[in-house]
Amino acid sequence: MKKTSLLLLVLVLIISALSGCEKPEPIESPIVSDQVTQAIADQPTAEPLDEVYRIVSTVPSVTEILFLLGSGDEIVGVDLYSNYPEEALDIEKVGDYSGFDIEKVISLEPDFVFAGNKLQREEIDALADLGINVIETEPNGLNDITSSITEIGEVLGKQAEAKEITDNINSVIEATEQKTLLSSYRPTVYYVMGIGEYGNWTSGEGSFINDAMELAGGICVTAGSPVPWMDYPLEDLILADPDILIVSGYITEADLLADATYAELTAVKEGNYFFINPDLIERPGPRITEALEYLQANILGE
Repeated sequence: MKKTSLLLLVLVLIISALSGCEKPEPIESPIVSDQVTQAIADQPTAEPLDEVYRIVSTVPSVTEILFLLGSGDEIVGVDLYSNYPEEALDIEKVGDYSGFDIEKVISLEPDFVFAGNKLQREEIDALADLGINVIETEPNGLNDITSSITEIGEVLGKQAEAKEITDNINSVIEATEQKTLLSSYRPTVYYVMGIGEYGNWTSGEGSFINDAMELAGGICVTAGSPVPWMDYPLEDLILADPDILIVSGYITEADLLADATYAELTAVKEGNYFFINPDLIERPGPRITEALEYLQANILGE
């Protein structure tokens, strides 16, 4: 029996060696054929591989979304302000939010460039003219954030991951809304984005910041403004005299207290001002959930 098996093995090796020179006649070998067929049948079916892209993000919030979708390893370029998660700090920089280096972006040979549609208009148009696939995404209102995440997920084939993220955001929004409905306290609020020589910048009607503060229980003193972002007149701020100030972490308490206008506000005199990480509240990204929880805790005192 051993000799028969050895003979069969030698015969197979000889045929394999000669196959490069001359096509052999088919050999009937039911035993070998069954073994091969069974071996093929036993092989696990390969799962389809996800498409791998080269991505450039010129918007910090989009960079955060891309990492959360699981596409962080595909990002080859980001703007200077993309600092979260920590891995984003090591990615090639292509410029800042107010404008990016077109030649640098081109050199990275991206499949997709995710960009803002306001301050980056000139660069976006230049890339589009060159045939580069640019996806514009810059949410205004709170509900636009989930729409943006869904769109990015569809572009990258990450629909399931995007849905998981948006479901979480929607659940936090719903919980925040329910807590607000149970409270009768409705203080007036104002977001301090800029101060002093940098301008008295704040959020207005239609901005995701105002949406978030209102959802968390506040009444925005800039409600009804004609634009979502503005340099708010100081005289209007004095007249509004909000109950609570939510202050960007870019502004120090010393600067707030030293400003003559702000020093006269009731909220400052009574210590009703709270500092927030600007990356949470000024970026229309997935961490808006953290901003909502912080806002509600400080607006309603819960």
